[in-house]
Amino acid sequence: MRHLLLFFGLALLAACTDVNEKNAQRIDFVGSSRLTASNKTLTLPGDTLASRIYAEANSDDPSQILTRLRITVTYMPRRNPFLYPTPLSSLNRDSINNNPDAGLIYLDTLLTANPKNLLFTSVFGVRTTTGSERWQYDLLDPDTTVRASRAFRVSMRRSDSLNTYHDYTLKLLAPANGRGARRFLQLRAGLALPAYSVLSINTSRPASQAVLQQLTDLILLPDGLTLVTPDAPPSSVFKLDDKRWPPANRRATRIYRSTETANTFEGLLTATAIRNAFIAANNQNTGSGRLIGPVAAGEVYAFQTGGTSPREGVLLVVSVPVSNATTTTTGLQLRVRMAK
Repeated sequence: MRHLLLFFGLALLAACTDVNEKNAQRIDFVGSSRLTASNKTLTLPGDTLASRIYAEANSDDPSQILTRLRITVTYMPRRNPFLYPTPLSSLNRDSINNNPDAGLIYLDTLLTANPKNLLFTSVFGVRTTTGSERWQYDLLDPDTTVRASRAFRVSMRRSDSLNTYHDYTLKLLAPANGRGARRFLQLRAGLALPAYSVLSINTSRPASQAVLQQLTDLILLPDGLTLVTPDAPPSSVFKLDDKRWPPANRRATRIYRSTETANTFEGLLTATAIRNAFIAANNQNTGSGRLIGPVAAGEVYAFQTGGTSPREGVLLVVSVPVSNATTTTTGLQLRVRMAK
């Protein structure tokens, strides 16, 4: 039996080696205490994680080069919050599993330099709803053939899933100044996407970027303190290229300064209260509702998302970036509460 197991073990090793030699590309996660390289369970909604991959083409084969990297995230059962029925006993499980918003292409880029190896770090915010998300990293040929692939799963557990509102904090970790501070916010699910997901010039899938553009409610500008809506008119601080972000893909979110305070924010716990906060802020402001900022800690804003199913919400500025910082620091922190 021992010799038989040894034979099968060697045969399996040989089979794995044949596959690797045939693919001639490999991809691995880099592990450390600060990087995510395997499955994990979290309890902090919207927490920020980072992963780093090392990819390599067969160095002995001059025809082997890295041509394309794709990162996809699949949310199970869904990324958007779910409003449970009353009474709970009337729940139909199929209504949760019916998942029109399961996956997103986080990055799909052509490697124009045709490298033999690649080290890439991705920083991302995890889901704000109960469930799991699967992050998959693929090396592909230009014809979409997958040459190597790795993945991990992140799970989120929340004890307040029965609430009629969705509540989370966005911690926008980024340089306090510069283009790297830009984040593209989808408020219903609590996503904060980097520019390379939404506006990359090396994308091989422009249609996937169009999906992310159509989901974006607000854009954090490079100063790390100003938020604009995608349909805001061009100005000295904000401009979107019509070719890279067509006007048809721009959501008409509206956001206004509210008279609510950090204390009264805590009492906005129903869809009606949140909606009334937006109506009051809208009536009290004469601006277009397309630009706010520079924001300050303690301020409260009320908003209504665009799209075919608008939803109201309130936003509390928890903290702002450190002034004159030259290194990566805790950026803008926003506490968001929306009607489900």
